[in-house]
Amino acid sequence: MVVFKARGLMPPVFTPLNEDQSVNYPAILPYAKFLADNGIKSVLVGGTTGENMSLSVNERKKIVDEWVRAAKTTRLHVMVQVGGAPLPDVVTLASYCQSAGVDSLLTLPELYFKPSSVTELVNYVEIVAKAAPKLPVLYYHIPSMTKVEINMPSFVAVATDRIPNFKGIKFTSNDLSEGAQVFRTLKDDQEIFLGADTLVAPAALLGIKSSIGTTWNIFPRLAQDILDAVETNDVAKARVLQEKLSLAVEAHTVEGPWVPIMKAGMEIVTGIKVGPPSLPQRPLTDEARKRIQNKLKALGLCK
Repeated sequence: MVVFKARGLMPPVFTPLNEDQSVNYPAILPYAKFLADNGIKSVLVGGTTGENMSLSVNERKKIVDEWVRAAKTTRLHVMVQVGGAPLPDVVTLASYCQSAGVDSLLTLPELYFKPSSVTELVNYVEIVAKAAPKLPVLYYHIPSMTKVEINMPSFVAVATDRIPNFKGIKFTSNDLSEGAQVFRTLKDDQEIFLGADTLVAPAALLGIKSSIGTTWNIFPRLAQDILDAVETNDVAKARVLQEKLSLAVEAHTVEGPWVPIMKAGMEIVTGIKVGPPSLPQRPLTDEARKRIQNKLKALGLCK
């Protein structure tokens, strides 16, 4: 029986890149230690934030190896996103992750020949899950990027019946009504991870207390404080902290696309160098970085 134990805050980690676009593998271990020292117990490697969809299969394998190696000293649970590639490569990566010592998998849907029904999506996830039968497999629902807009409660119900190692979903949508339906549909050994940083508090009030958010890399303590406030029924405090986090996100989003702005924010706040975004994306200008820094200073979130 496949067991999935990861819960709580899971940052989708950045892939550190050098200026020449090569992967900065030596940066991964100190990055992992930083997260572990700040109370993080698990990471998602290769999500949207990790830019896996822009990397080669060999690069993705080497990144997996480095995070698995880092987890031996930091005790982090390592989840790897294997989708966003031709299906043969997705299957290869899933199998590789199982042999490499990864703890769980996440997969995007097929991105070109998109599934258009619950059955088609379950068929796809089943292929990925069979390539790594010993690992928990979760589905990555991010319709704003994939344009795969299938009813998630229905998908979860069918996937649970058909796929023995299907263990849940990353739900990157602002539709908390649908998210709550997914939460009610899941079994006790499955989990829903919210993927919307600005909705942590309201989602937690609905019972959704696990999340995969880019800003957990940057503000891990703030995110945990929001969850703690909800847990102690201090709704007023949770609202204030959520507003602070939402304003921090908005300080970034006015300056450009998600990965370039968040890579800039990571370096501004933590000092950890994650480098430029992968091509064809471009790094922020110095002026944009300064505007972000000034807004974060005003919020008391950076020096």
